[in-house]
Amino acid sequence: MPQSQSYLCVHVGYNASAAIMVDGVVVGAAQEERFTRQKNETGFPARAIDFCLKEAAIEGSDLTAAAYTTIYEHPWEVKAKVTPTYSLRDYHDYYGERYHARKMRGEDVLDYLRWLRDDDKFAHADPVFDYSFLTDEILDDPAAAVDSWTNERRRTLANYLGLAESQIEFIDHHSCHAHYSYFSGPTRGQDVAVVILDGWGDGRNQTVWLAKDDALSLIGESDQNDIGHVYKFATLHLGMRPDEHEFKVMGLAPYAKQQYVEKAAQKIKPINRTDGMRIQHDQRPADLYNYLREVWLDERFDNIAGAVQLYTEDLACGVLIAIHEQTGLRRFAIGGGISMNIKMNKVLSELDCVDDIMVAASSSDESLPIGGCYYLNQGAGSNVALESMYLGYNVNEELGSIDWDGIAKTHQVSHGVSAGDVAEKLAAGDIIARLNGRCEFGARALGNRSILADPSRRESVQKINEAIKNRDFWMPFAFSLLEDYADAYIENPKALAAKYMAIAFDTKPEGYDQIVAGTHPYDRTVRPQLVERTGSDGYYELIDAFRKVTGIPALLNTSFNLHGEPIVNNVKDAMHTFESSGLDHLLIGDTLISKAG
Repeated sequence: MPQSQSYLCVHVGYNASAAIMVDGVVVGAAQEERFTRQKNETGFPARAIDFCLKEAAIEGSDLTAAAYTTIYEHPWEVKAKVTPTYSLRDYHDYYGERYHARKMRGEDVLDYLRWLRDDDKFAHADPVFDYSFLTDEILDDPAAAVDSWTNERRRTLANYLGLAESQIEFIDHHSCHAHYSYFSGPTRGQDVAVVILDGWGDGRNQTVWLAKDDALSLIGESDQNDIGHVYKFATLHLGMRPDEHEFKVMGLAPYAKQQYVEKAAQKIKPINRTDGMRIQHDQRPADLYNYLREVWLDERFDNIAGAVQLYTEDLACGVLIAIHEQTGLRRFAIGGGISMNIKMNKVLSELDCVDDIMVAASSSDESLPIGGCYYLNQGAGSNVALESMYLGYNVNEELGSIDWDGIAKTHQVSHGVSAGDVAEKLAAGDIIARLNGRCEFGARALGNRSILADPSRRESVQKINEAIKNRDFWMPFAFSLLEDYADAYIENPKALAAKYMAIAFDTKPEGYDQIVAGTHPYDRTVRPQLVERTGSDGYYELIDAFRKVTGIPALLNTSFNLHGEPIVNNVKDAMHTFESSGLDHLLIGDTLISKAG
């Protein structure tokens, strides 16, 4: 019997994560934040690694190889956990006079790097990496920092897993994005153009790959794509957190008036241009942060959001059109952090040169380890597409040890409830959180860690926003729709796969009132999760039960978490969120917990 091939890959940047593959199958993947409860957790993902090894039922020393999914990262930024730790003022200081402006003038910025290394604000507990190599000399020498950080990462992972250091690899950031985008989904086995757009990774922020015969070859690249930078600075200048709240800017964009959007967009359009398949600098200023701050001083907040979205869509469309003209390809896979922009994906999908477009679930950096596993497995065996994103912690492991009697002292507890029972409560207007089976990997809740409501009730939006999620008033929710009934509610003439809330669609007017609470209230678009009959872990049956009660084959679906916290992972997290919010019920497996009175 041939020996199994097993690979573990890790991402240590913000939203750190790990994934494990055995014989071509991704058997587990998890984000570290789900275990530490720190949003956008950064650093060595020890708990996610432990989960993956347990899920695969192997010891670390049994792995064929392990890898980091980015070759170079600033060690001081990982140590400081910049993204979850920085305040908005810190971001402005970083891009302004305290760091970047001085660096561009050729001034010494060692004092700033010392601050990241030494200040109590960044003295995070329980480090796994040994950062003692971060001397002043290393901070002041980028080349030496690369070598020292590579050695420390290799040593740490080898020791943690019990592997030889020779078994630890470092995979290019964009290669991981591309392999995830192609191998995880249904485009496999066809000639596909894989387009990666992100903020930055191993010296590039755009790559184009040709996928042919299940092998990827690089056919275009750029380090001058500023979509991510412009979107990040827009988020910051609008008073929201970069690398976290870009989706809020996207949600705000449709509210702006088109004539004002176009006027504001003219101020940023010259930053980039498309040069064939590549995004290149055009009239980009050296100090993009301050340039944007200046040109946006006379613009309203909604017009800025609309302009940034238009800038993004125009550049991305130019790339896909050029790829088609040069290669003849009409099938595309889109990945990288910018592919989380579901409005952009909608516009791309509507291009005449696009027959099919696939956007993998949660294509930001948290999914790099899955792509890394696919990369390492090339030649060792066939890569198997993901059947679902239910790759995380399985709450079923806890069901036998829950103190139901203790919970019943303060709540109503009903065991053995049916899908029909739950559907009746949803139809009556109750808000129900569902904790079921394995946790979804990534940013989107797909039914197993979801807050659910009747999508025809507009009041559901206000109730969830005010009593549970504390979301910005302009932000839309999403909804889960039975795939069998999708044609009655959304415009999808190309029959695009839409399992993961990754692409927006227009809605059909005749069924709109039945799903209004799960749509964008201004432009009536939706980012649906089309739920298939198989592989939904009971979620299809719940929605179908709701359909039988109401005639609506859909549910409003938003992630099960409080504002600013990660999506819940286990029973403890679920009970904390349930008791700290205005949720009416919590469904754990087939047990319904309701608030007394």
